[in-house]
Amino acid sequence: MKFAFNIINKLINNPTKTNLMALNKVLMLGIPFNAPHGFKIKEISEDAVLISLPNRKLNHNHLGGVHACAMATVGEYCAGMSLLKSFGISQYRLILSDLHVKYTYQGRSDLQGLCSPRQIDKEAVKKVLDSEGKHLQELKTVISDKNGKEVAIVTTTWQLKAWDQVKTKA
Repeated sequence: MKFAFNIINKLINNPTKTNLMALNKVLMLGIPFNAPHGFKIKEISEDAVLISLPNRKLNHNHLGGVHACAMATVGEYCAGMSLLKSFGISQYRLILSDLHVKYTYQGRSDLQGLCSPRQIDKEAVKKVLDSEGKHLQELKTVISDKNGKEVAIVTTTWQLKAWDQVKTKA
């Protein structure tokens, strides 16, 4: 497991075009639920995690638009990647605690999720982790269409916990 974690951390911390392609492949295997949706990590930086959500039949709802659950999932994915960008995967276990989606417009084109790791006060989080052993972090991801129109806001809350504090196996 540590070997895979180290590979993921290296790819995230050096997000060249080639490394993003490799990261997408590794995560497609590691998160098989996401694979059929065609999500692609387009950017990982201190400022932004950008993930595409293609407008294709598999991702459609009964009305022909992008399915609400596909948007929720790409929002969760962006936030999780923002946490990985900030903390890596080796030291802390990340687990989704809460998810809320506010849909504002029907998505009928390719969409993208955007979450900024700058929402995270890394020093404050580490202080809480050191003193309490776990921390809840809320993040917002904006889902927009190819014209930049906002179609949803996904708010996620994540529990971060040091791996040595986790009572269940990874």
